[in-house]
Parts: sequence; C-alpha cells; structure tokens
Amino acid sequence: MIYHKSKWTKGEMARTIVIYCIKVLTYVLIWAILLTTIATLFKLQIDLSAVLNFTAITFGGELVLLAFKRVFARKNEEVN
Repeated sequence: MIYHKSKWTKGEMARTIVIYCIKVLTYVLIWAILLTTIATLFKLQIDLSAVLNFTAITFGGELVLLAFKRVFARKNEEVN
C-alpha cells in the first residue's frame, strides 16, 4: 500500500506512518529471532543489540511522537 498523492486526507499520513513503523519493527524482530535461533543451533556467538536498539529507538520513537501529537492536538472547533 504505497501512496503517491499530492494531498493527504486528515489522519491518512499518520496511519500510513504507523503501519510502516509497525511493519519494520515486526520484520526486524522476526529477522532477529531467526538469526538468533540459527546461531544457537550452530553454537555461534551473535550480538544483535545494536541493530535492535537502533530499530526500537527510531521506529518506536516515531510511534511515540505520533501518539503525543494525537493526544495533544487541538480540536478543530470554529471560533466565532
């Protein structure tokens, strides 16, 4: 689901960013689980903490910022 739009409807861009962030976090977690499982089976030492920390901080931080934006956004009320 890739959008090539010049104008987004209200909340559509935020929803798209949330979907992308959750997808990236999920794919990286699955990759890390598979790689750790393979390393355990072959008795290898592997350290994925840097990759996992970077992913969590970057994409998790984006989700937190979007949540704060949603919580602290002004209501669209007309002032007469």
